[in-house]
Amino acid sequence: MRLTHVEPWSVTRLAFVVSVALMIVSVVAVTIFWVVLDLTGIWDQLNGTVSNVLSDSAGSFDLTDYLGLGRLVGLTLIFSAVNVVLMTAIATIAAHLYNLAAQLLGGIEVTFTDH
Repeated sequence: MRLTHVEPWSVTRLAFVVSVALMIVSVVAVTIFWVVLDLTGIWDQLNGTVSNVLSDSAGSFDLTDYLGLGRLVGLTLIFSAVNVVLMTAIATIAAHLYNLAAQLLGGIEVTFTDH
């Protein structure tokens, strides 16, 4: 059997669903990573290290002002939304390109077995 045509609309829908799932996974992963760093005290240690390097005895520097949970999750959402659009568009273009190549070359030969 030969695979000579891939429906671009079904590829678009599948790519969109997969990229939205990856978006959810990445937001959850960033949130868990940030919470783990907060619970282990890494942010406090980094604040102390930066204060020592800057020779700031007031201790007014707080890294979480720049890398807070809300800011990191927001940036992750923005990058993930861009990723959803790009992955969906690239997958759709790839489906069209495959269909063009399959018309010229005959497609991919696949073998199915029944166990």
